Amino acid sequence: LVNSPRVRSVRWDSRAQGLLVDRSLFEQELLSSGDAHRAGTEGAGPAPDSFQATHFGSFVRQLNLYGFRKVPGWVGSDEPGDAGGWLHFKNPNFRRDRPDLLLRIKRLTRANRQRLAAGLDVRSRQPSRFQQ
Repeated sequence: LVNSPRVRSVRWDSRAQGLLVDRSLFEQELLSSGDAHRAGTEGAGPAPDSFQATHFGSFVRQLNLYGFRKVPGWVGSDEPGDAGGWLHFKNPNFRRDRPDLLLRIKRLTRANRQRLAAGLDVRSRQPSRFQQ
């Protein structure tokens, strides 16, 4: 999404080391399922039902499960042409110049979250056939 010219609601931060998301535009482009949002946007981007989630909070939860964290206190003021309405998320393995690091981004399973809480080593689930 971040590299797609058709998606206006998601972009790289100024250092290409984080993800910027415009919540309201993201909801219109990628989360909405109603026909009202589809009118006038046909061909402008991915289908509004590109995600199973229909609420922005569910998308943010998925980002968190994959190790992305919201940058606290960031209001987008250092981004050119930005009015400050962008949310900033970072993951140390998400960098435009290092696509090889993407393989390190893994979703924690329920069992792994329990291991973390108990202070034990965490193992990631095996890559799906789509990640290999």
